[in-house]
Amino acid sequence: MQTVKVPWAMYYSTDKFDMTFPDSWEIEVSEMTGGPDIGDSGIREAFANPIGSPRLSEIAKGKTSAAILIDDLTRPTPAEKLIPYILDELASGGIHEDQVRIIAATAAHRAMIRPDFIRKLGQDIVDRMQVISHNADDNLDFLGHSSRGIPLWVNRDFVSCQVRIALGMITPRGGFFGGGAKLVLPGASGRVSIAANHRYIHEGFREHLDEVARIVGLSFLVNPCLNPDLEIDALVTGDPVDAYWHGVEIGKKVYASPFPDQPDVAIFNAWPKDAEFTQAGMAMVPVRGDNAKKLKDDTTVVIATASPEGMGFHSVFGAGAELKKKPSPPRWRTIIFSPNLNKWDVLLMYGEHVTFCKTWDEVLIELKKNNGDRAKVSLFPYGSIQYCE
Repeated sequence: MQTVKVPWAMYYSTDKFDMTFPDSWEIEVSEMTGGPDIGDSGIREAFANPIGSPRLSEIAKGKTSAAILIDDLTRPTPAEKLIPYILDELASGGIHEDQVRIIAATAAHRAMIRPDFIRKLGQDIVDRMQVISHNADDNLDFLGHSSRGIPLWVNRDFVSCQVRIALGMITPRGGFFGGGAKLVLPGASGRVSIAANHRYIHEGFREHLDEVARIVGLSFLVNPCLNPDLEIDALVTGDPVDAYWHGVEIGKKVYASPFPDQPDVAIFNAWPKDAEFTQAGMAMVPVRGDNAKKLKDDTTVVIATASPEGMGFHSVFGAGAELKKKPSPPRWRTIIFSPNLNKWDVLLMYGEHVTFCKTWDEVLIELKKNNGDRAKVSLFPYGSIQYCE
């Protein structure tokens, strides 16, 4: 047997998972381009040279409060590494860390609790700073409507601060990139706003988010790109719109991955967005646009997710939520692999249209049924952040 080690269980484990295959199978691993860690000097350079904006220390001058939005455990943003640089900038502008609150922009996900914050921020920051979790159903201020008619209910603890910072990451999402204003909508918005935005805004989706960032008064953006080792290989700071779009162009290069043609089996690992099952579909981010044509009609797709938190939670798109549609058959024969789920979890999210395997041995048994001793396998080890043209 031949073995490919893939990263597994973001925030919960540093161990790799062994995916084994028959020696007679042809295995092609799609690696991300990535780049070297920019280190302390690269991070400082990014803060010293913001895009389309004064540096954060200048924005902070004369202000007495600041809020920093962070994403939750469904995203691998290295907040622990970047928060100290933000605090230094704020302190240089006259805002002490006691005047700063860190808000988990959880959107419609579950609330973060102390162990989650420690995983994300490190114990030192959690022990000494105000860290709170967004609630999409309470503690909201109404800021009117966007030009597209979306009601804007936004976290009150965030909008009550004078300096408003978003610390997320540039990441492929299929037809667009995450990061930028997404930490405001949906991240720090009410469930009514989140649902309306997803239900009615289709054309110009990202541009609408940029408008919302302006309405809400987002002051400053801090968005890294990450390499396969989750080191920061690029960092944009500055204007929430200009810096974001600059970061997207960088992201297209550093997340770039080849998409092998006509595999018999295509395996998409959901890492590093593999904390819970509701996020597992992001493993399929590489299958965008014409890439779907590179899979055969009879290709077997395997979605692999550690899901240490099990099903997880999403009050808008989760099982039984208002925008969760009845599961329909996927385009390809699909296997869901996770040791931390059961058949009922998979049934809720995918219906009876997929095959669930709790062990890798079960996956191999299913794959051998269709492919026997010969198979061409394409493996995406970081599926949820890989960008394929």
